[in-house]
Amino acid sequence: MAKGGIFVAGTGTGVGKTCVSAFLLDYFKLTRKKKVLYYKPIQCGRPTDMDFIKKVTKTKPKDIHCSYNLKTPSSPHFAFAKEKVKFEKNVIRKFLATAKKQYDFIVMEAAGGIRVPIAENFDMADLAKLSNFKVLLVASPGLGTINHTLLSIDYLKSKKVRIIGFVFSPASFVDGLTEEIIADNAKTIEKISGVPYKGTALPVPFIP
Repeated sequence: MAKGGIFVAGTGTGVGKTCVSAFLLDYFKLTRKKKVLYYKPIQCGRPTDMDFIKKVTKTKPKDIHCSYNLKTPSSPHFAFAKEKVKFEKNVIRKFLATAKKQYDFIVMEAAGGIRVPIAENFDMADLAKLSNFKVLLVASPGLGTINHTLLSIDYLKSKKVRIIGFVFSPASFVDGLTEEIIADNAKTIEKISGVPYKGTALPVPFIP
């Protein structure tokens, strides 16, 4: 059984990571006929991303997992401290080791942006590296995205995290945004960073 996965990261909160994750889940399950797991290692706040995944995809509850389901709608490091929950990297490492034997593909979704802290000296980029999956970076297509996306890419590269590409999520589109602006933003980010743009609808060629 082939093993694999992808780490869906974002340039910030609300850019559409869960919508992209939902697309990937149904793509691998329905088109590729894979046994797929949705894994949200850390959830902060309500309603949860797991609730959304259950509602909009064909993923069964048994194929959805969260290691740390925190109620506080904040950065993970603050939620862990406020709820007096200790973050343990080994909890995630051990779960992934088991899951990789049970599933063909794992869609692992970050919480917040790639630089957001989880614990002392450990952030979302470190979590991506721990997973050993390539990162698909989700960004907003509009104003500010060149700066936010390039900074996120630079940080991931500094951590030696592999990046498969970046996408603009339809979930983060805003009124007044033209196709011309979107196309130029994508072209500019791709040219400066060397990281390929994978579109907004996640066409098949993005698959590793």
